[in-house]
Amino acid sequence: MTGDSDPKAQYVTSALGVTASDSPLRADASEEARAAERGLFAIVIRPRLALAIIFAVGVLLFIVNLGGYPMYTKGEPREAVTVFDIVHGGGVILPMRAGVEIPSKPLLMHWIAALVSIVAGRVNEWTVRLPSALFAIAGMAACCWYTGILFDRRAGFFAAMILGTSFQYLQAGTGCRVDMTLTFFLEIALFEFIAVAEGLSTRTLLLYLAMAAAVLTKGPIGAALPVIVAAVWIVLWRRWDLLARLQLVRGALIVGVIGGGWYFAAIAAGGMDFVRKQILAENLYRLFHHGGFHEGHAHPFYYEDVALLAGFLPWSPVAIAAGAQYLRGPRKIDARFGYLLVWFLAILIFYNFPQSKRGVYLLALYPALSAIVALLMCDAIDDRESIAGWIKWLSRGAGAIFAAAAAGAFAGLAMLRWWTAPLRLILAGFDLHAAGLTPALAANARHFVVLAIALPAATAAIGVYLMRTRPLAEKLVAGIAGALVCVALAVNLIVEPGIADAVAMKDFAARTIALAKGAPIGYFGSLDYGFAFYSGRNIDFVTPRDPNAPALIVCPEDDWNLVGPDLRSRFEIILRSPPTNLDGTSPLLLLHRLGAPPAAAGPKRLSL
Repeated sequence: MTGDSDPKAQYVTSALGVTASDSPLRADASEEARAAERGLFAIVIRPRLALAIIFAVGVLLFIVNLGGYPMYTKGEPREAVTVFDIVHGGGVILPMRAGVEIPSKPLLMHWIAALVSIVAGRVNEWTVRLPSALFAIAGMAACCWYTGILFDRRAGFFAAMILGTSFQYLQAGTGCRVDMTLTFFLEIALFEFIAVAEGLSTRTLLLYLAMAAAVLTKGPIGAALPVIVAAVWIVLWRRWDLLARLQLVRGALIVGVIGGGWYFAAIAAGGMDFVRKQILAENLYRLFHHGGFHEGHAHPFYYEDVALLAGFLPWSPVAIAAGAQYLRGPRKIDARFGYLLVWFLAILIFYNFPQSKRGVYLLALYPALSAIVALLMCDAIDDRESIAGWIKWLSRGAGAIFAAAAAGAFAGLAMLRWWTAPLRLILAGFDLHAAGLTPALAANARHFVVLAIALPAATAAIGVYLMRTRPLAEKLVAGIAGALVCVALAVNLIVEPGIADAVAMKDFAARTIALAKGAPIGYFGSLDYGFAFYSGRNIDFVTPRDPNAPALIVCPEDDWNLVGPDLRSRFEIILRSPPTNLDGTSPLLLLHRLGAPPAAAGPKRLSL
């Protein structure tokens, strides 16, 4: 099995903007398909306009209101406190989370966020989330470009839209986490390999620099995944000639010096504590079970498959239908399409084996899956009559779902305005008991009242259009992507800020610092990273029994309830935070020791 006979010619054809209908791969396309491509769609997929549209869609999906709400999950502030420590003098090789913990991941994302924060003059929600948002948009553009040069521009544009509007990608692109940074560099490395293999590029430097950056983002997995995918593809296609062209020794040196260099420096700084946490616990023990290590996110073997179906929504039904078409359709498994299949399957199978599993781990396969679905959608355009009957049912179904979702949104807005009591009962049915959730959602809906009405209306209009218009693959992609932009804007402007306002520790931390008036504050119990970030102080763990402990102590209520009544009687609760969980549980408490003398003023608080 080999690639196309003249890959460089196809590369030049795509790069120069020759229309997809001119490609010999699609010479048998129907006159109807060609006519459609010569219309508006042919204009949209022109390289410059396509990239402009991708950038605009990316801004709407990932940048709008990026810093408009506080961090409220455990994961975001856990990374943000590391950024804070870098900016405020904690070092760049091995800064400590809140002054007490070794970070669990390498630091490339944190270094980038720290640079953004320094330029912006402060560390806040926007500066720590911006790297993920920028890499999400860049990942869409890269998917468009590489799919375009490997296949055709139309498939590239489809792939970018599918990738950017999938649920898991949307979630990762707006959070202060390392996952989107890792996904981007893995995407570049995996696409660069096939570009080199197929003769579309003679460079290998970008391939190995991307792998090194992936290692600096999340460790050895950043090099392991591209190696596994490339090795499987080379074996299946018997492309042994590539081994010399890939300059493996040079590549190993680049990845080893750049990625491994930081590990050696971190080991020198952190010693065995670093080795146990980052190398053993975060990598080796997650792949190979160890009796002394208790994996987080432990799930059964099939968990990742279910997570993929959920994370790739709303495109999962499209992918399933397109896959069924592929089994009986005309597309051959050539070297390039086969590489996408290997990329997708190798990563999916790899992540099924570790006991520790999360849906976000699969983000590395999303560019390949998006390109596969895009190519099969293009087949549905080229041969509408014989293989595209499923487009009709997908269009009608997607339209009905979007119309129903819009109706639900309007009902929710009405309940927020006039019938909050029934809404609280509905939310309670989903175990959402946080008292501040409904008022926060209502306040955001009032603040963005025009958009709160316009976005569901636009979603409904798209739904009706998909149900009533003639079903075509390009309309289906545009309709789903457009509706998801509306949904994402509604979530980013109204829903997620409402959730954050109900459970975030930002206000509690500010009130705690104000009450302390510069005095020391102790911390007892399990660490809340949100409080650590918003307090702007390193955490000082204490025990309430220590007579030298500060007069003010912050403690999770769950931990305080485990303390004996005699010790609890020595303190009064002077401040209670909102719940840290949406089920209304686990607030933080600010405790004051009864009869304690005024504390001496502590160090000046660092400004966020």
